[in-house]
Amino acid sequence: MTRTESSARLITRNTLFLGLSELAARFSTWGLIAFLGRAWAVSLYGQYAVAINWVAIFAVAGELGLNALTVREVAHKKNKSSFFLRHVLVIRSSFSFLFWGLLIGISLALHYEPLLILAMGVMGLRLILDSMEGGYIYLFQAHQEMGPYALVNILCAGIRLIGIILVVSAGAQLIGASSIWVVASAVGFMAMMILGQKRGWRPGFSDYRAGDSWKVLKLAFPLATFGALQTLYYRVDLVILKSLSGNEAVGFYDMATRILLVAISVSQLYSQAIYPVFASLQNQPREFGQLAFKCGKVLFFLGLPMTVGGYFLAGPLLVLVAGPQYAPSGSAFAVLALSILPFFIHNIYVDVLAVKSASRLNLQFVFLLLLNVVLNFIFIPRWQFVGAAWATVISDYAGVFTGFVLAAPYLGKIGKVSWVWPLIASLLAVFLMGLGLHYSPHLYWLVLGPLVYGLGLYLFKALNEEDWAGLRGIGGMKKV
Repeated sequence: MTRTESSARLITRNTLFLGLSELAARFSTWGLIAFLGRAWAVSLYGQYAVAINWVAIFAVAGELGLNALTVREVAHKKNKSSFFLRHVLVIRSSFSFLFWGLLIGISLALHYEPLLILAMGVMGLRLILDSMEGGYIYLFQAHQEMGPYALVNILCAGIRLIGIILVVSAGAQLIGASSIWVVASAVGFMAMMILGQKRGWRPGFSDYRAGDSWKVLKLAFPLATFGALQTLYYRVDLVILKSLSGNEAVGFYDMATRILLVAISVSQLYSQAIYPVFASLQNQPREFGQLAFKCGKVLFFLGLPMTVGGYFLAGPLLVLVAGPQYAPSGSAFAVLALSILPFFIHNIYVDVLAVKSASRLNLQFVFLLLLNVVLNFIFIPRWQFVGAAWATVISDYAGVFTGFVLAAPYLGKIGKVSWVWPLIASLLAVFLMGLGLHYSPHLYWLVLGPLVYGLGLYLFKALNEEDWAGLRGIGGMKKV
């Protein structure tokens, strides 16, 4: 079996594991928002969304770049597992208490409602538990063992779904829902720790040296900046929307983005699966560039039909999932669907720059964050939550251009590649699907659309022999 086939099989297997877990998690998310969309007023859901998004910002900031650093280094040298586990646990847990305090301080400074402040304080306890779980998650990613991590994701998603439905039905409302997030994080940490110890991944605190933690933190800092900037870029619109338009606008917008996450999670899982492979090929420029091109083509093929389908089915989809009171969210979802394709593609330059140049990656997201903030302040006063959606779309398309300009020096040795006809063929295939959606925008296209698009790819021969070889590698088959 060739190196390409082996990499393709490994990437696809790990993406499959993560995909199945994410599918279960997203179905759980859809079930949860369908329940909350009908059980709560839009304004109450808006408060819940504000709490989740602020905690998410600090959760990613709390990774401090240690995720990318640990995966990059341990994927390259497996014997560093205990060293990085030890220092990740110490560094992240120490910072988590600081961030929890900052979370409460920000809620007070912004004069949020007392109920929302309490909810953010309760949900913020996740930061402490997630910081310890993260050390084990990074090792599973670095060793390219996505199966156990996937099972724990499913378990935690189930706890959140069932737990929140039970406590809200019992009358606990916002604080009860926030508490369930903490319970799920506690279970996730315990499960990952047990699974990690079975593989011999023990921190060995007797070997701990504070100086080594400082060295690790300095190496991770450029990647930490990227993580914080990326999260702010994707979450800042809700924070601005809360201040400019109130809880109800946040509720409408967040509901649209929650459903959108189901679509874009496919690319995020694929990105997680290919990042360790990029790290392992960082000293092989030709193979590195070819992997970027091949993975970029896969993400383009996947993102294109989701963009078209999301645009046409926005209204019916929001009503189906969240209920009639969220019909106004359909206009925001239709706009946000236009960002699916650039979001899929952007995962390639992010992985490339995370391995090759963290400074360029930071520069990219400084630019995108500033652009997104400016556009939000211009668009939200005019169009409220739909304006926030347009700010995201414009920023995402600008990011694709600037991101690949910054990544270009590391992609220049891929050799001769075929991309013109696959691009044309995929556009023809999605045009056929789009015609059907235009004349009959009904939800049965969620099933029919992929079939029409896939048939179009086949008829127009969008996949070449190398692509088919990769597909055969998925199932462990070889060409006879």
